[in-house]
Amino acid sequence: MDGPSRTSGSSAAPTADDMVRLNWTRNSVYNTIISSEDNEIMYEVSTPNIFSLTKRLTTITRMDKSSGQKVFAGEIAWKATQNRAQVRVGWQNCEWTLAQEWLKNPKGISTAKTFTAAQGAQYRWKLRNLKYHLTCPEDPEEGRNPSLAIFNCPFLKGLSPAYLEVSSSALHNLDYILVSLLVMEKNRRD
Repeated sequence: MDGPSRTSGSSAAPTADDMVRLNWTRNSVYNTIISSEDNEIMYEVSTPNIFSLTKRLTTITRMDKSSGQKVFAGEIAWKATQNRAQVRVGWQNCEWTLAQEWLKNPKGISTAKTFTAAQGAQYRWKLRNLKYHLTCPEDPEEGRNPSLAIFNCPFLKGLSPAYLEVSSSALHNLDYILVSLLVMEKNRRD
């Protein structure tokens, strides 16, 4: 399994009741704890050598509630240039991939980035109203794709901590969603 257990979802647009809020203890892409209000979902983002240009490795772990152990969720090897960062996600046989090859920009000039998660599920991050929205990349027949996740991060320091709202239908790919979001947010801040 690649993330927290999946809650059955429907094809209808997620509602506020369907969203799980994940709070960040700090507005940092390098070091923070990300957890649900009931602590059923908990991740740790850790980067020991934050100021190193050559050895910055961010590790994302998830707390497995059944065993009480930390489980590998993903890693990001930051490089001096954005286009050289590498990622690996998943708990079995995961290999390093260039972040720009995994988080693709399908339309060239768009800020949207598309990635593939477990079992071939595809997602797209897009900036809307100063917030990142995660959707399915397929164009809907009418209107705009419903958001499967929304990242709320204050743009000014000193404001309230960031939080991520995730639809229960996307929780099974939360490891992938968090790693991709950390890369997107780091690139936005640079």
